[in-house]
Amino acid sequence: MAWLTLKISLNGINVVDIEIMDIQGKILLQQSGLFDQNRIDLSAYVVGTYFIKIITPEGYIYRRVTKY
Repeated sequence: MAWLTLKISLNGINVVDIEIMDIQGKILLQQSGLFDQNRIDLSAYVVGTYFIKIITPEGYIYRRVTKY
């Protein structure tokens, strides 16, 4: 089984929380206390586009991720 991971690079931020949402905005995963260079396993998700909400002490960062 292949592992498909999303690596979190924080650039100076110590700890973040994240949410992974599908294209309709449904929250599929919430995870707290991630550190720089942590990895999130995406192998259980189907091929498609997802939105990652990274919650920092300074605010939110949104990223779009496409799984092939």
